Amino acid sequence: MSNIKDNHTFTKEDRKNMELAIKLAERGRGDTNPNPMVGAIIVKDGKIISSGYHRQAGLHHAEIEAINNSSQSLESSTMFVTLEPCTFLGKTPPCVNEIIKHNFKEIVIGCIDPNPKVNGRGIEFLKKAGIKVKIGLLKNKIEQQNEVFFKQIKTGTPFICCKIASSIDGKLATKSSDSRWITSERSRMQVQDLRKEYGCILTGINTVLNDNPYLFPRKNIEYSYKNYDSQKCYRVILDSNLRINLDSNIVKTSNLAKTIIFIDDKNKSKFTGKIKKLEENNIDVLPVNKDIVESTGLDILKIIKILYKKYEITSILLECGPALITSFLKRNLIDKFVFYFAPKIIGGDSDYNMFTSLGINKIKDSIDLRFENIKRIGSDIAITAYPLK
Repeated sequence: MSNIKDNHTFTKEDRKNMELAIKLAERGRGDTNPNPMVGAIIVKDGKIISSGYHRQAGLHHAEIEAINNSSQSLESSTMFVTLEPCTFLGKTPPCVNEIIKHNFKEIVIGCIDPNPKVNGRGIEFLKKAGIKVKIGLLKNKIEQQNEVFFKQIKTGTPFICCKIASSIDGKLATKSSDSRWITSERSRMQVQDLRKEYGCILTGINTVLNDNPYLFPRKNIEYSYKNYDSQKCYRVILDSNLRINLDSNIVKTSNLAKTIIFIDDKNKSKFTGKIKKLEENNIDVLPVNKDIVESTGLDILKIIKILYKKYEITSILLECGPALITSFLKRNLIDKFVFYFAPKIIGGDSDYNMFTSLGINKIKDSIDLRFENIKRIGSDIAITAYPLK
């Protein structure tokens, strides 16, 4: 629907107010999925009189929280909100109705909501009610803040981020598979926050067999199931031949986090007993075909589709070995990388380089990245990068 222009002019004070709304929205990171992060502030007579943000999916949206937090009349005030107010009844009532009820003078919107149920309708509702609407303030910043939401709404596919922790020479582990711990405690603690942002953590069976991980967000760095940070976070394992051990940490903690194991369809009848035991432990075992391009792996595109359609998983965090990372990369499925480089050199030939062969012989054919953020974390360096597709 949206063909609304966002070529309005904004003052320095407008930008300051929207920056504050963006900071408020950030407080919801990791808790709002599948909804976007949204922040709102209300200004009257040049002063901020109220604010709010979307705290969690199913709770009040930012606009309603800001309205409810106000102790004075909102008539003739201005609301700054990072995303267009909704117009449909979901888990909460439409925000535009409540905004109109309070006789706001003006609504300044960061960017249009791409959800087909909204997509400009909220703006039209507000204008028809006689409220002045300005759009597009810090639009790019807000879209990047909600990159997961925008990707899955626009494409109908999950946003995929790949986390890689390595030595400075690009090794994920030593030749003997020893990887604990390459990076510092501070980096590993930041990974727990990263995990909270995604709908599932996906890995391959080799990582499970080598590391015996828990694969869920932890409250602190102690490596224990007791530190599970409760939330709706799926664990997804690609295990063609169902090699997972029944006494692994994944199986032992299946009551804490929903777990999905994908196996080769041809192996389903071979492992009926083991599948039954896993299903008794609240683990879904799903057969899929082999990949038509790489016969050694499962059909990744089919797996992604199942995760999105059946489980409503809108974002995936890859924490896996080089072969699986490379399979995703070859198919241009990775939207974002988060690298953690430790000041360590492992050297030598190893099966644990970041990537396996990509078949690239010339520099002009290399996969280019855009570095978005580079920072020190303790003794490590963290780099956020996006493939230039």
